[in-house]
Amino acid sequence: MLKSLTKIFKKELYQRSLTQKRFVYGSAVLCAGGFVWYGSEDHPKLIVSAAQRIGLATKIGIHVAIDYKLTQSKTYTSDQDLEEAKSQCHLRSAKRILDGLQKLGGIYVKLGQHVSTMSYILPVEWTSTLAVLQDRCDPSSEKDLKAMFLNDNHQPLEELFDEFDWQPLGVASLAQVHKARIGEQWVAVKFQHPRLDEFYQIDLQTVSFIVRSIKRMFPDFGFEWIMQEMEESLPQELDFVNEASNAQKVVNNFENCSTALVIPKVLWAKRRILCMEFIEGARVDDLEYFKQHHINSSQVSTEITNIFSKMMFIDGFVHCDPHPGNILIRHAKKTKAHPYNFDVVLLDHGIYRALPDQLRTDYAHLWTSLIRGDEDGIRTYSLRVGCKPEYHRLFASLLTGREWSTIQSASLSSDRSSTEINRVSGRAMNFLSRIYSILEALPRVVILLLKTSDLLRSLDETLRKSQDKYMTYALMGRYCAETVWVDEKSNILQRLQGSHTLSGVWNLTRNLIAAWWDYELLEISLWLYQFRSTIREKWLLVWKQSI
Repeated sequence: MLKSLTKIFKKELYQRSLTQKRFVYGSAVLCAGGFVWYGSEDHPKLIVSAAQRIGLATKIGIHVAIDYKLTQSKTYTSDQDLEEAKSQCHLRSAKRILDGLQKLGGIYVKLGQHVSTMSYILPVEWTSTLAVLQDRCDPSSEKDLKAMFLNDNHQPLEELFDEFDWQPLGVASLAQVHKARIGEQWVAVKFQHPRLDEFYQIDLQTVSFIVRSIKRMFPDFGFEWIMQEMEESLPQELDFVNEASNAQKVVNNFENCSTALVIPKVLWAKRRILCMEFIEGARVDDLEYFKQHHINSSQVSTEITNIFSKMMFIDGFVHCDPHPGNILIRHAKKTKAHPYNFDVVLLDHGIYRALPDQLRTDYAHLWTSLIRGDEDGIRTYSLRVGCKPEYHRLFASLLTGREWSTIQSASLSSDRSSTEINRVSGRAMNFLSRIYSILEALPRVVILLLKTSDLLRSLDETLRKSQDKYMTYALMGRYCAETVWVDEKSNILQRLQGSHTLSGVWNLTRNLIAAWWDYELLEISLWLYQFRSTIREKWLLVWKQSI
């Protein structure tokens, strides 16, 4: 099959691009390299499997590249025909990729899941087609899991657990979770898929090669950063001891905070197996569960905003994969110490990023400027976090999912109409090369923050009632303002220590008082808004009960 594709490729496209020929022959070289690489291990079955995986991935990459190149090379009678052809090409390619990812599994599915969340820059044909990967992954067998448990724990699984349910609670691209019992305690046991160890390195190298080759064929293709991020993230995600450490750090960060956040307690962790407290709950987007337990969805969104704003702007230690499957809502009783009738249970602590203090502060300044519609501030702090100043408006739209006119008028809290969403998406398609330039230049951690913001915005739109939209940005603004105030106070106090003139001391003292007053005004305005929102909510509840 690969030979026939090579002939087609050479026949139709050789004269158009020498780099395309290199792609085909380079793929063949990679296949041979895979044989040699696995040949160093004395496992014939692995050698064959590795070659098959490399061959399938390469074949799909070539097929998609040919389709895009031929679509681009044709002449169209109108712009509408061109757009329709591109849309169909996107859809064909996405379906081919989806089929291949599902067959290959493992990190390929993880890659597809990552791509499916990039609605802020990718055509809807891609994101909607690959979205099925978020919930459909094949489980590893009982036999393979038992063998891995014995190998990693040096004892049979049956000796440790008094009861074990082999029906998975959930299956993801890298792991699956089972419910079990140790004595009187129910636990959740997370298993890494055993075969990941066999293939993930060569799979990563294969995808990386294909991405680099496509870049040579299409210079405007700007997705190398995806592979760079995966190369950094995967080793961390595949180490459950690291995940347990991340979870404990979050527990420590929120130890003295009054929030609804709950982190399942980790009982023990091995590199590929994690045993933790079992917590019953429903996905955060299960609105029917909210109705059954009289949980206010807007209040849930408020708590999630509080939790992630603290992570980003105060702690500088951020969970970077907050999709709905990683957040559970558990019904709880209200108490004086816990003024909510729910808990927010945060799962999957494999992907965290620590923000350097300067980046954390600059990011807070940037969001403060976005909320205020301050273009000078947006330009300044976009540059500080890694974006070229001439792209600051486009970067602002990527961060917020809003049009520049909305941002400039300080109207982020207004509802996003379907018309605006379509305009933002359409303009993103028109500026793909600029977006790729932005993403390539940004620090990897900022790209993850971009992804996190997009996931949280989508979640907020699902949960929050339209009359409370302002609350999200008011809450974010509060955390940003605290960070900005602490930063400005520190800078002014340092300058005060070095000032030796009365006028200098006086001016700096005035600046300090002004910065403090700005912060206090925001705190007061937020308190007033929350108070008004609470009163309105209680009034509406009484009114509904009286009808």
